Amino acid sequence: MKIFYGVLVAIYALWFVWYGGSGQPMTQAQVDEYIEIYKSKSHSDPVSQQETLTLIERLAAFDTGNEYLMVNLIRYRDKAKYPADSVWANETDALAADARYSQGVVVELLKRGGIPLLKGNTIGVFMIDADWHDWDDFAVVRYRSAEDMLDMMIGMAATGLAEHKYASIEQTHVFPIEPVISLFFVRSLLALLLFATAMVVRGVVLRKG
Repeated sequence: MKIFYGVLVAIYALWFVWYGGSGQPMTQAQVDEYIEIYKSKSHSDPVSQQETLTLIERLAAFDTGNEYLMVNLIRYRDKAKYPADSVWANETDALAADARYSQGVVVELLKRGGIPLLKGNTIGVFMIDADWHDWDDFAVVRYRSAEDMLDMMIGMAATGLAEHKYASIEQTHVFPIEPVISLFFVRSLLALLLFATAMVVRGVVLRKG
């Protein structure tokens, strides 16, 4: 049992390191290097490239080196809109395009310690103002750091994954938040799960003994 307990502790320690969430902000030299890498890998048109460079600057501006949550408000197109030269140009299902993006982006997130925490469909309105856009979806994603998101953006530029996102979305608002009160205790939940596993196995061993 001691070996088994040691394995569980090792699993948690490795996961804890992978999950991260505490570090140093990027230096300007690092940001500049990412920009050059993005330019060399991107196949987008000049306008789209400039939009992405603006996003990179915004990422760097709020970077603390620590974990954060990104809130996404999404309104889908009536029909998917791929570039004319895309292999997906004849595909018109916006939700199918979003599904292609979601399948790929989850893998990219997990590579970098990021996880989707919440995703849901809007079911009505309550208090609104003139800027309401009839959002379809709401999602909250946990990122280990702004640098990880930047690295993911560059990876997506090279693979063309983001093409599916822009083909499916009519409008979106995306903004980072730093939790003040949160009930998403991911670290604690895993620790409790491993502890419960240890107790169950221990109980089975004692009964057999």
